[in-house]
Amino acid sequence: MDYYKISKDYWEVIKKFESLEAAQLFADSLGEGYTAEYYAPYTPPTLQERLSMDMQFGQELVYVFVEDNRIMDITSAQSEAVLQKFRDILAFAQTGAITSIATYLPAIAVDEVFTQERKDKYIQMITDYLAQFA
Repeated sequence: MDYYKISKDYWEVIKKFESLEAAQLFADSLGEGYTAEYYAPYTPPTLQERLSMDMQFGQELVYVFVEDNRIMDITSAQSEAVLQKFRDILAFAQTGAITSIATYLPAIAVDEVFTQERKDKYIQMITDYLAQFA
């Protein structure tokens, strides 16, 4: 797995792919004129770098969760109920245990505050984050 640059004119993105062929298939899926080229080798983060990344992502996840609650303008009772529901998830986020969140979050039931839309949003955020390490 290495990094490849996908580009067209003044637009470009750097992504990981198994091979140049896989990168070019992705480029082709974007439309006519996109090209793929080798950019750099993938070097997995050290244990300390990964911990730092996981801790930062966990804090970002907590921020988004709290922000979503405030946007919904929920009552104090609703806030307490959703925090109880998310007690373990928030603890995992604060310790950088992102794979644990990925395991347990899908099992949390949706309700009027923790909607399916929110659940899908958080699961996608976590999936996208963990994909960089796959």
